[in-house]
Amino acid sequence: MIRLTLLNLLLLVFANAPAFTQTVAKDTLVVQTFTFEDIEKRRGVFEFPGSDDTYEKILMVRTLKCDEATTGDRYPCGEWDYSTNTVIYVRKEDSTVESFEIEAFVTPYGKRLDLKGEKGWTYVYDVSDYAPLLKGKVDLSSGNTQELLDMKFYFIKGTPPRNILKVENIYPSGSYVYEDLSDDKKLKATEIHLEAQAKMFMLRSRISGHGHFGPRNCCEWDSKTHTYYLNEEALFRWNVWKDCGFNPIYPQGGTWPFDRAGWCPGTPVDTYDFELTRHVRPGKTITLDYGIEPYSDNGEKGGNFRMAHQLFSYGAPNFKNDARVMEIISPTNQDAYSRLNPSCKNPVILIQNTGSATLQSLQITYGLQGGKKETYQWSGRLEFLEKATVVLPVPSWDGLEEKGNTKFEVSVGQPNAVKDEYPANNNMSSEVEAPVKLPKRFILHIEANNKERARENGYTISNERGEVYFERSILEDEQVYDDVIELEEGCYEFRLTDQAEDGMVRHWWYRNSNPEMIGRNGRVALLSTDGEILVEFPYDFGQELRLQFYVGSLK
Repeated sequence: MIRLTLLNLLLLVFANAPAFTQTVAKDTLVVQTFTFEDIEKRRGVFEFPGSDDTYEKILMVRTLKCDEATTGDRYPCGEWDYSTNTVIYVRKEDSTVESFEIEAFVTPYGKRLDLKGEKGWTYVYDVSDYAPLLKGKVDLSSGNTQELLDMKFYFIKGTPPRNILKVENIYPSGSYVYEDLSDDKKLKATEIHLEAQAKMFMLRSRISGHGHFGPRNCCEWDSKTHTYYLNEEALFRWNVWKDCGFNPIYPQGGTWPFDRAGWCPGTPVDTYDFELTRHVRPGKTITLDYGIEPYSDNGEKGGNFRMAHQLFSYGAPNFKNDARVMEIISPTNQDAYSRLNPSCKNPVILIQNTGSATLQSLQITYGLQGGKKETYQWSGRLEFLEKATVVLPVPSWDGLEEKGNTKFEVSVGQPNAVKDEYPANNNMSSEVEAPVKLPKRFILHIEANNKERARENGYTISNERGEVYFERSILEDEQVYDDVIELEEGCYEFRLTDQAEDGMVRHWWYRNSNPEMIGRNGRVALLSTDGEILVEFPYDFGQELRLQFYVGSLK
């Protein structure tokens, strides 16, 4: 366990885990668990902080990279997509061990993948709700041995929005056969006694579908409705399905762009949180039950769902008027948002109401470090812990072009036009870099696909206000386009879409194995008027390509 000052923490973050940056007001503890050097180690006991301190936030930072140096393999990452998770093992009084899943993840298809070389690909998780389990000696496992893994926990001292009192499993986490769930042979109704000293409660579900059975290829490719019942009444209902066509890790081998049941290759499994507080009373015993859309005897027997169902008990909100910045989506160098960056358009941030009072207004100040700051007055309606994505007006980008990279800073204040009660969570910054610079006149070169697949593609070039300057709504088979693009000084976005979400690759074996239907790969590139390659795009891009660029200078 390492104790770091703010300055040392930021230096460490920039050097080893550049996917996130947050300004913190107090000391931060960093716990190093698995490292790239421990190639075979995926479970161990690690020393975490004791129980004396409270933490505003606990972040788990996982970095994966391919083991090329060790294996010498051209495709050093795991060839297939493998389900993994991070689990804490707790020994109970009767000497049995209970496992608590704190995240689930599916590895990417390894072929044609390097996970950003030596840098690796970084995932940041907020695991603050698992604070009661992250104390003292912690028995922890994570991932598999297909990729190299580095994992750190950042304990940011301070006051959380509400104190977490207890974490408990509603059902054992694991893999369940679909028909057993549908026939209610597994995960039946269970009685839970609510903590008397708690003031608030939350249910958490993490579900991913796997297998290929029946007419809908259950359960990997099958969207299902899931339900929580409270005292036999349907309370929360949600659909487990994930859009994979905009996966930030691309291109991969296999069918990586196609939507799946709660996961995509190379991404965390989706987590769903449901506030239970207003439906229950502390100290009472409730009956919780999980249900899934029935299979109706349609041949889908055999598929399975990997699941975790948990209940969290909390104290009352610690603040009345408080708000925080949760994420900087753009501009940032976070791996999760690499498809949207670098950017010279509107900044996009995620805010959260961390006070008990309904948040109806907020002052947001933002801009490049050392540059002119803009102020934006947000208005809306957010209840306690609700979030909102905010698109901010374009600030001054003056200086970004010369520096090459710098920081973007954002701060929030004056929630509901009163003093913020906890300013320690008001600030966040991100490492940013300038988008690509293009000449005023260049060529958009497109070699369209064939076999009636070119019609899936179209493109637009728009400015920062969304005004379209150039577009083609549909391409023709086997046509080569050399569209001359002329633009005035400013910031622009090129966007090329694919309706089938499979890029401009040859016809997928998954959809049709007929050799006569296999087309050649398409090509997209930006060229100078002399034919020099300015930007070469991958043809295997899923549902769309995006590139923000500027002409002239950044202002």
